[in-house]
This record gives sequence, structure tokens and C-alpha cells, in this order.
Amino acid sequence: MPLNISQPKRKNAISLTPLIDVVFILLLFFMLTSSFVPWRIVDTPLSVATDAPAAPEERVNVILTLKQNNGQVWVNDEVLSLSDSSVFQTLVSDNGDAVFIIQAEDGVTLQSLMSLADRLKLNGAETVSIANAFAMPEAK
Repeated sequence: MPLNISQPKRKNAISLTPLIDVVFILLLFFMLTSSFVPWRIVDTPLSVATDAPAAPEERVNVILTLKQNNGQVWVNDEVLSLSDSSVFQTLVSDNGDAVFIIQAEDGVTLQSLMSLADRLKLNGAETVSIANAFAMPEAK
């Protein structure tokens, strides 16, 4: 009886080239079929220079101070609630051509700041300005 001595089995090496090709094809497929959501931006038109600028004494400034996210707005040491629209309608109608300047304290969210500006514009305020809302901290 002859002994059947066979050579040890060699393991077949797996080539990575087809795997890399498949990965690139999948990557290309997902890149071409995906849809990207466009960024939502807030339109902030810049003021345009006019021929005859208004003198500073012609317009009244109404300064509104927005406190830290409690829904209250301070105007001339008087507290207004951000949720009461009739108060803002009265404020805008009493100060027709005034410049409404919003000053925000530290910790006020952008949402409450924009809600106040929107509330003023909806009630007929023509000029709303946001003053030092996001000022850089002073260097020590």
C-alpha cells in the first residue's frame, strides 16, 4: 500500500482589488443618489446710502433691552411681555418714525432676539436695529 503523501494545502490568498472596486462603486452610487438640504439663511439686507441722510435729531431712538430669556423686554424702565402683541402695537404706533434699537444682555438666545425684532416689524416698525447683541468679549 503506497502511502499517499500529499503536499499541504495552500491557502488561497484573497485579493483586495475587487473589494476596493466595489467600495468605490458604492461610494459613487451614494454620492450621486443623495440629495443635500440647502442651508437656511437669514436675509440681512444692508442699508443703502442715500443722497440726503436724515439728521440724527429728526428721529427718536426707542431702546429696548432684552433680558435673559425670561420673555421680558425693558423699555424706559418699564417691563413688557414678549407674548403680548397689543403692547408692541401701541409702542410702534406711539413712536411712528422712531428707530427701535434692541440691546441684548448676555445669555439671550438668538431665537428670542429675532422674535422681538419680528414682533416689532409685524406691528409696523420701519427701522429695527440690533445693537451689540453678539459683541466680542473684551481682552483682559
